[in-house]
Amino acid sequence: MSELLSVEDLNAFYGDSQVLYDVSIDLGTNDVVGIFGRNGMGKTTLLNSLVNRIDRKTGTVTYRGQDVSEWSPHEIIREGIAYVPEEREIYPALSVRENLELAMTADVGDEAREERIQTVFSQFERLGERQAQRGGTLSGGEQQMLAIGRALVTDPDLLLLDEPTEGLAPAIIDDVVDILESLVTGDRAVLIVEQNIKRMLPLIDRGYMIQTGRIVEEGDSDHLSDESLHEKYLTV
Repeated sequence: MSELLSVEDLNAFYGDSQVLYDVSIDLGTNDVVGIFGRNGMGKTTLLNSLVNRIDRKTGTVTYRGQDVSEWSPHEIIREGIAYVPEEREIYPALSVRENLELAMTADVGDEAREERIQTVFSQFERLGERQAQRGGTLSGGEQQMLAIGRALVTDPDLLLLDEPTEGLAPAIIDDVVDILESLVTGDRAVLIVEQNIKRMLPLIDRGYMIQTGRIVEEGDSDHLSDESLHEKYLTV
């Protein structure tokens, strides 16, 4: 496993409030890693820290051997990291196709742009059927698919997913998990933040549990399937 991302002794702050404490994680190329914990434990802050969408942080984030700790979000994303936030952040007034087109940088040629869009439509058939429909009129599950599709058209080496099943109906969760199954077998690394650990364990290689901003447990999916760990760190 060649190392793609390394996070060492990360401390993160919103204003004067510290949210993460000496967090260290790593991902290899094509690695699929889960971050699990209750609400408010720092999972989303960890992802925001990786792309510098927080007020302040200390520690080191290394990507492909480069220290990107002080890079702007724009610079980090251009290096091949795509982030799908929990809020999805699609453009509601733009069509599905326009959302996908806007996600790609200007240096992507017309042929490559269309190929990437068609690849997304082949993975998300509903988006292909609704490509002229405004993003804001899609269902919650379809908006999640669009948010993931927008990340995929950038052809990332590392995909960050924040709570991809949050707020979705059970039947739609099944659809999203099916999509995630296809993504994690692709030629990229994936870091998934989730509360629904039982749905994610079959997808991941390794994972971490976080509590009050600290990594409290780590291991492979077999280790993290221990119900006593779920009771201790995940149940309300």
